[in-house]
Amino acid sequence: MNCPICANDTSTPFGTKNGYTLERCTRCDSLYVNPMPSAAELAAFYQDYHKTAQYRAKLASKIRRAKNRIRRIQWRRQGKSFIDVGCNVGFAVEAARRLGFEAIGVDVDEVAINEARGLFPAARFEVADVLDLAASGEVFDVVYCSEVVEHLADPGPFVAALRQILAPGGRSFITTPNIAHRSLPDDLMTSDEIRPPEHLLYFTPDSLRGLLERAGFRSTQIQWTNKPTLKIIAS
Repeated sequence: MNCPICANDTSTPFGTKNGYTLERCTRCDSLYVNPMPSAAELAAFYQDYHKTAQYRAKLASKIRRAKNRIRRIQWRRQGKSFIDVGCNVGFAVEAARRLGFEAIGVDVDEVAINEARGLFPAARFEVADVLDLAASGEVFDVVYCSEVVEHLADPGPFVAALRQILAPGGRSFITTPNIAHRSLPDDLMTSDEIRPPEHLLYFTPDSLRGLLERAGFRSTQIQWTNKPTLKIIAS
């Protein structure tokens, strides 16, 4: 199996957790699960995704944080269309709507989308795959995608679709765990950040930047954070 992030064909064993084996890419230094879980395994895991209840319980704080993020993304920029790809129950979409954006959230999880519609009826939510959305030709001034890419077995087409739906002059905001962060233990396998099959890919700043650049993003700005999270504004 080639590295799903950079397509390199060599890796070294890294460890086993929750019954899944991880390898480290010798080129981009990322970690990935090999072999990847089957579609049936992943469907069973996400049937009652535990994070949905966590998000629902903290909606007010989630909306507040998302508003702060969106203000920084759009600082001194024009344009008012916003999409959250992988929106779950919709708190970032509601945050954008309250800031005056024409906001939409998409997710492949129909249960989460139905819940988002009930929680935030003034916003727009659709069950949709970003690849299909890219094929439609619709574009947005802000493309928001938080804590999604690490769940994907093949991130290349997904990230290329994020670039395709970005309007000229727009900005994307992408987050994912950062396995190179100084706060993590030397033995990464003991960290809660390593949790297959929920997370299949584990990025470093350079490996995420490389993935974005190969997808057509020309500018990538990494935001500093004291938590093991990568935050990138890309255009």
